[in-house]
Amino acid sequence: MIEYNKLNVDEYIYLLNSVGWKIPSLRLLEISLERGINVKCIINGKTIGMARFVTDGGYAGLLMDVVVHPNYQNNGHGKLLIESLLNYIKNSIEENEEVMIQLLAAPHKQTFYSKFGFKVKHEIAEDGMYMWLKK
Repeated sequence: MIEYNKLNVDEYIYLLNSVGWKIPSLRLLEISLERGINVKCIINGKTIGMARFVTDGGYAGLLMDVVVHPNYQNNGHGKLLIESLLNYIKNSIEENEEVMIQLLAAPHKQTFYSKFGFKVKHEIAEDGMYMWLKK
């Protein structure tokens, strides 16, 4: 099951710890979760994955914190999270509007993100990717 904008601090920290990522300050984390767009994947009542979109509220934003707990990886949950988040964003814009979505892919994950339409922009950074999502 996917839920939007209901990711809490404990779930976020649990998922970051599961993959060994750095934990941000609790104060800043609370602000980030409050201001951004997020999706979480729930299985049997447990949050097993998340993705966040940090946005300026207009045409641009950053896809980040795409995490699936290692026990649930390679089962399509990451794909479901990305597709759900992109659909959420697409449904928030009007016809013929575009949103530029940027991301910094983890090592060796460019192929995964390219399946959704993201492209590498070599003139900016080797691992920086972007896409324009249009409705």
